[in-house]
Amino acid sequence: MLSASGNRGIVSSQSRRLRQTLIAGEVALTVVLLTAAGLLVHTLIRLQDLSPGFNPQNLVLTKASLDDVRYHDPAALQQLFTRTLEPIRRIPGVKAAAVGIAVPYERSLNSGVRVVDGTTAGMNSDVDVVFVTPGYFETLEIPLISGRAIRESDDAKSQPVAVVNEDFARKALGSKEVIGRHFQEDKIKIEVVGLVHNVVQTPGLSNAAPLTSEPTIYLPYAQQPADFTSLAHIWFQPSWIVRTSGNNAEVAKALISAVESGDPGLPFSPPFTMNDLRATALEYQHLEVWLLSALAALGLALSSIGIYGLVANMVVQRRREIGVRMALGATIKDAVVEIGSSGLQASLIGLASGIVLSLFAARLLRSFLYGVSTHDSITLIAVPIVLAAVALAASFMPTFRIARIEPAETLRAE
Repeated sequence: MLSASGNRGIVSSQSRRLRQTLIAGEVALTVVLLTAAGLLVHTLIRLQDLSPGFNPQNLVLTKASLDDVRYHDPAALQQLFTRTLEPIRRIPGVKAAAVGIAVPYERSLNSGVRVVDGTTAGMNSDVDVVFVTPGYFETLEIPLISGRAIRESDDAKSQPVAVVNEDFARKALGSKEVIGRHFQEDKIKIEVVGLVHNVVQTPGLSNAAPLTSEPTIYLPYAQQPADFTSLAHIWFQPSWIVRTSGNNAEVAKALISAVESGDPGLPFSPPFTMNDLRATALEYQHLEVWLLSALAALGLALSSIGIYGLVANMVVQRRREIGVRMALGATIKDAVVEIGSSGLQASLIGLASGIVLSLFAARLLRSFLYGVSTHDSITLIAVPIVLAAVALAASFMPTFRIARIEPAETLRAE
């Protein structure tokens, strides 16, 4: 028949194993959360570091709703642009200004075109469509590769023209030699007069990434049919884009007064910068990172507390045993290693299990990752190192109490 002390020893051993199992589970879950958070953080960094294809610095923008019956008339629309852009360009510190129905980091209109000539004649292609005023590319500083930009002479009486980006040139026209090529959009034959670099935008043709570049055609506002622009303005609010010499705050104050002078009744948005627009485009990714990082930090804290508590409890429970061993010649180092290893052992089991689980979890996150592999080496190496360091510290910090144990006092207390 077991003695009372024997029963206590069995119960204590079972309790310790249960705690070790729970801690291993906590550590495994923490590995999964940290890996997921690391992959999303790496994804966000990649998205923020994408080459924008233009100069996003020193840009101030404002938007206005043109879903107004007065501006269904193309002539009235062009007069509005003239009345607002002229006073904007006179603001001290303004280097250039233009209007576009979409700007980088935003989604644009979508349409379909048919290539008329060249090696890809007859090909149909889905494209993003951006209506712009003259000065759009110069204001955004989108590099012109060949040909020319949109001019004041590109009006309703002249040959319909377009400036296209590299993606359109490659996918639809099959070449960068695009000047003089033609395509049809809504039965209108349009001549390509310029080729520009791709810019980063919110995709409208696919969900490949939160920010990417897509085949894009830039069309002069002045050449668009009234019914087309009126329909577009129901869904899209054009942006007044201003390139400053660096005094953004002063220009922003004067911007609203300048645009209101063109039409005091139009509802213009407060001025914002291109960096604000990029943050808006990535706000969902920021939220994902914040939530998973918070959960991972909580899991890491709970794991470290659990490991610390397990080892600290063992130091208290085995105080007499440690005292006896030290009285018989055992060293403090021996006691520290034996007690601390119990927490470290549970951590290593959880760490190994967590690494396996995180590989499966990463596959589930595949649709949320952009430019980052599910087997991202930086994340898969950094997470185990961080957890191993935390587990090591949490396992051995409580064992410092062992150095304060006096074997003689411990034996007398019993």
